[in-house]
Amino acid sequence: MENASKALIMAAEILLGVMIISIGVYLFDTMGEYSATTTAEIEETQIANFNQQFFKYYGTTSSDNGGNIEPIRCTIHEIVGLANLANKLNTQNGIEEIGQASNSSSYIQIDLKIGTHTYKNLEAMSQSELVQLVKNNSIVYTEGPSGTMAETKYFKCIDEPRINENTKLVNYVKFVEF
Repeated sequence: MENASKALIMAAEILLGVMIISIGVYLFDTMGEYSATTTAEIEETQIANFNQQFFKYYGTTSSDNGGNIEPIRCTIHEIVGLANLANKLNTQNGIEEIGQASNSSSYIQIDLKIGTHTYKNLEAMSQSELVQLVKNNSIVYTEGPSGTMAETKYFKCIDEPRINENTKLVNYVKFVEF
């Protein structure tokens, strides 16, 4: 009788141990899935925030004149700011040489077309070249009934910014005169 009760107690201890181990494995698995999901969501948010810096210049908006839809306007100052950001990010990524944006490259390229001239790789231009670009393209003069008028010169992003298929990050943006 004593041996039978000891055997039952031992069986209960083993069952209890198996249940505790099963609960531990279940919790470990559940927490692992939660951690993986949270990490993926954080990465997606970081990618979206990064890309938003470039996509805010792409798309359309309603104008004040009758609700017409027109492209989002930006100034040369905003484009140069974006080129400086691209230069900074290229440097942070260890990319020293001027490159071309591609699906296998993390290089960020900004191009600008003014009239018939295309400025490739604004991100690689020197600060003095960028300052000169701003001086030459921030204001446009037009003749009106009351004389010469100075107006801000606007640009638009003509194509949807390209995204690297591997990293899912924007790596090419092109602007033209509005």
